[in-house]
Amino acid sequence: MIQTGQMRMIWGIINSMKTTSYFFLPILFLLLASCADVKESPMLKVDGGKYSNFNLPNLKGKYISSNDFKGNYVLVNFWATWCAPCVKELPSLNSLNSEFSNSKNFKMVAINIGQNKEVVEKFFADKSTQINFTVLLDENMELSEWSVQAIPTTFLINDKGKIIYKVEGEKEWDSPEFVSFISSIIN
Repeated sequence: MIQTGQMRMIWGIINSMKTTSYFFLPILFLLLASCADVKESPMLKVDGGKYSNFNLPNLKGKYISSNDFKGNYVLVNFWATWCAPCVKELPSLNSLNSEFSNSKNFKMVAINIGQNKEVVEKFFADKSTQINFTVLLDENMELSEWSVQAIPTTFLINDKGKIIYKVEGEKEWDSPEFVSFISSIIN
């Protein structure tokens, strides 16, 4: 059983909390509000995006230019066959491309960097991995103006040819998060 002295002490603590709660309540509210689940973009917005230029051969030797994609949003993925995270995300990139296959204004391009056509073709033959979108070869790594610091690196280009988003590292491109994000941009 609680003694009278202990009861007074408990009531004293409760009463002192009432007066300080008026001071701390707004601070507590702001603290909790700042911890709210804010949806962040799965890609980093590129402010003042520059124009994306490339003119590279595909696996059949035909040169494809960034101008060929004007009027479309384009997801450009830089990768290499020796890069495990790059290889791991290829199936999800394929699925994303399939997800938007009926879109009239969304295209995808995979740019292999630093490897020749034979290496890339052998990779696809050995892995029985198929990519159902455009694969280009930047054998001499001529696209330094893209500032690719690590691979995989992926850019989203707007319909005017400007880089608007960028993300580095392996991603699950066919996740609801990315599908929804890209849908919200292109529609």
